[in-house]
Amino acid sequence: MAINSIKNLFDDFFKKNKNQNNSVSISNKGIAPKKVLMIFPFEKDFFRVASYAYRNLPHDKNKSSFYYLVNESYIDSFSLRKGEIINLNFDNNNITNQKDVISKLELIKFDVLVDLNINFQQNIEKFINLDADIKIGFKHKKSDLLYNIQLDISKSEIAEKGYQQIINLI
Repeated sequence: MAINSIKNLFDDFFKKNKNQNNSVSISNKGIAPKKVLMIFPFEKDFFRVASYAYRNLPHDKNKSSFYYLVNESYIDSFSLRKGEIINLNFDNNNITNQKDVISKLELIKFDVLVDLNINFQQNIEKFINLDADIKIGFKHKKSDLLYNIQLDISKSEIAEKGYQQIINLI
């Protein structure tokens, strides 16, 4: 009889936890991010998806100031114009203006830093290490060291879903 009671207790516990909504929202927790740095993907296909997914972002979050790090090669197809766009110049996969950009960004205290690169990009670690209360990125081999919040899209493999989750977070 006691074993059945314990079994029922565990069954009830797991059913309750299974049905819980495990979404988190920074803005719903009373933290309205004032300054947000968004690092747009360096891979062209992911850049296009991210640019489309965030096409209405500044209008939805009008109490926040946005800063966008964008590969200069993609700037013509970048549709977000509210906020500050910071061009990253590339030469053979190296960011040639990295020191200048980091010096500029170090003067800003970011509430949220978002790395939209799905795949790990070695050359942006210095940007991710900038001072920010919350750092959001996608799960990869070094993500435990870089981000407070990690999104794992490996099961769905749909980048747009991951980008939408980030919008819901901020």
